[in-house]
Amino acid sequence: MANFLLVHGAWQGSWVWPAVSAGLTMRGHQVRVLDLPGNGSDATPLAEVSLSSYTRVIVDAIKAIGKPVTLVGHSMGGIAVTAAAELASTSIARIIYLCAFVPCDGDSLASLDQLLAPPQRAQVEMEGNGIATSTMPGSRVRTFMHDVPSAISSWASERFRPQAIAPLMTPVSITAEQYGKIARSYIICTKDQAVDPALQRAMAKRSGCQRVKELATSHSPFLSDPAATAEVFHRLVTEQ
Repeated sequence: MANFLLVHGAWQGSWVWPAVSAGLTMRGHQVRVLDLPGNGSDATPLAEVSLSSYTRVIVDAIKAIGKPVTLVGHSMGGIAVTAAAELASTSIARIIYLCAFVPCDGDSLASLDQLLAPPQRAQVEMEGNGIATSTMPGSRVRTFMHDVPSAISSWASERFRPQAIAPLMTPVSITAEQYGKIARSYIICTKDQAVDPALQRAMAKRSGCQRVKELATSHSPFLSDPAATAEVFHRLVTEQ
């Protein structure tokens, strides 16, 4: 079975993954999650957060696992796992992008976000003299979790944290010799209101994802349908 490393998206943390982790563990997989610097419970000052710091944390986690890793990136996490994969390609069995931003060489999240306008952007405000953004509480459920039970979405909404801007603006450097040799799959969330499903399809195609599957969920499938999310992860690592 697979060794999963699950990487969260912007404004969030490892708290998004417990139900999916349980589903994968029940299927016999090993699962590890992490908080990127400045996110979740990590206390790194936002001014010190960079794409390089994200990359270091992910690469260190891959090395600690010590076996070929199935690396999962959700949303902004797609940028982080791509950058890390370039540096640890021989230790990665595959990458799974979950309604994620997938850069080609030289892309940043900011540049990808301009390819197609999402149907409904989160309302954000700047923090800390422009080093971070915060989502407005009233927009979180509508944008990210519109199909999540209200008790869960209320719990999740309270856990959003400011997101450092630097990792979103930094171009990713990848090569055909390293990143290009890793098997890559994409999961499109067809009811997503944060990252346009059309943009998801475009990124999956232009970045060469070999297998593409769909979930009929919002941008938070780990909260709205964690069982289906775990199942599609399982199928991507077990089906040929």
